[in-house]
Amino acid sequence: MTFPHFVRRAHLYMGLFLLPWVVMFGVSSIPLNHNSAPDPPRWTPVAQQPFHVEVPAPGANLRPIGRLMMEAAGIDGGYFVNRVNPRQVNVNHPDFLRPIRILYHADRGQLIIERRELALRSFILGLHTRGGYDLDGFWDSVWALFVDIVSVALMLWIASGLYMWWHLPVTRRWGWTALAAGGVCFAVLMFSL
Repeated sequence: MTFPHFVRRAHLYMGLFLLPWVVMFGVSSIPLNHNSAPDPPRWTPVAQQPFHVEVPAPGANLRPIGRLMMEAAGIDGGYFVNRVNPRQVNVNHPDFLRPIRILYHADRGQLIIERRELALRSFILGLHTRGGYDLDGFWDSVWALFVDIVSVALMLWIASGLYMWWHLPVTRRWGWTALAAGGVCFAVLMFSL
């Protein structure tokens, strides 16, 4: 197998591998770009229970209290944690289909677990914006790993496409035109915003 043949094969199979990811990012970009005011999410309480831990001081790391809240609620996986006010800490478990929110009201010593039903817009946006290795969930880390793999594969796909274009002299003029047009559009928009 010659190197050009290997590049063509690699380009083809990377394109097939990337297809679901590129479609997902393309489709999920539409609601990001057309940011109409969605209906506020409706959270349904599913449980509440007594819970007593000291809320960390402002500026302190909230991840440990978030982990305690997840364990008390019996939920495993990744989570975001934030302080709403000095008496309330919220944990969000970003499940794609049915997200969970845990509210800790320190002044009442109460943990409230709520679930949101599937909302198409939130589901699609979640596909695009979910990521990061710091959520502490196994599958969250697997998702983040695949986003990294897709990012590298996209760069290799671009490089292999450039290589193939360069080695087809009959299309080189149209390639330069497309490359220049894309670069000019990007530069004009970038420096205009």
